[in-house]
Amino acid sequence: MPIAAIAELVAKNWQKSLPFIAIVGAMAWVAVFAGNPTSEQALFAALLVIYMVHQTEEHLWPGGFREFMNAYVFHSGNRNWPVNIDGVALVNIGYVWVPLALATIWPDTLRWVGLGWVGLTLINGLIHVVSSLRFRVYNPGLVTSVVLFLPFTIWMLWHEVSDGMLTANEVLGILIAGVVLHIPVAALFVIPFQRARHAA
Repeated sequence: MPIAAIAELVAKNWQKSLPFIAIVGAMAWVAVFAGNPTSEQALFAALLVIYMVHQTEEHLWPGGFREFMNAYVFHSGNRNWPVNIDGVALVNIGYVWVPLALATIWPDTLRWVGLGWVGLTLINGLIHVVSSLRFRVYNPGLVTSVVLFLPFTIWMLWHEVSDGMLTANEVLGILIAGVVLHIPVAALFVIPFQRARHAA
């Protein structure tokens, strides 16, 4: 099968695997980290599993995050543009799964990658809450942001500070990184949208 066809198949169907992968990931987490659940490696792994639960809400059940963005943020009149199926798969697999998986495998070497993605997750959760308040409508991903993202990331940063593994300035840097790391994601969709508007 050509690479393009495989990529298209993954883009259209990756979200269907999320419940299974999340369950397997949770079971693996218990098996591997039950004896040391608050190590940074364990916490990076837990964040990856939590993200898969969040992605399930966004893109599978009830789903609709792509459509929400296109309707409420871009007002594009198109359910699949500028936030499209391919871009959503790229962001969620390449920009979330890969860095967190690598930080889990090499927690010392890639510690700051993992912590940067903790900041990204916290900011992501806040964005879900703010956008729901702004548009006064359910934003797919809101529930897991409130129930999982925000409590977990805030607790993790507090735990790291309490154990002397992070300073207050480093936490501030992580939060700034969380904002900055959203820029490439936004650019992936905003730039084509703006180009099309100017070309029209």
